[in-house]
Amino acid sequence: MGHLQKIILMVLIVPLALFPGGLISYILMFEELKFETSMWIPIAMTVLGICSFIFHFKTKGFYKLLKKEKDLPSVDLLFWILDIAFGIAYVLLSFYFIYLVYTFPTKKGPLILLIVIVPMFIAGAWTVFEAFYLNKLIRIHKYAHRHSEIEDIKGNATE
Repeated sequence: MGHLQKIILMVLIVPLALFPGGLISYILMFEELKFETSMWIPIAMTVLGICSFIFHFKTKGFYKLLKKEKDLPSVDLLFWILDIAFGIAYVLLSFYFIYLVYTFPTKKGPLILLIVIVPMFIAGAWTVFEAFYLNKLIRIHKYAHRHSEIEDIKGNATE
């Protein structure tokens, strides 16, 4: 189940990561607007999304390795932090969009809420939850692995 979850997250993250940067690129190239400092936010979200995709790609095999009780490859702490930051950014962005929908009501507000905001919130929250859950599983795995090694040493010493 965990491996499938990783694949679904990677599929969700690709459009969420590429859309903000693509939008800014379109605005700068075709609308010929000047670059403003507020345009760094979507660019940062794209960078966070790319790092989140790399994190999920590197950790996609972890769930299978946890079941086989094998050693897990290490993933840089930076990728863990950037993955969580990506999820938090989309959760906060979805809350901001909800605020905008209710502050400036339109006839299409509920439709925008369902089509855009809810998937953004789900993907962001799921990304954060999955990172913390995987971290917890890794800690449990390391503890059990160390404990079994100690038991092996004890078993070899009594023979």
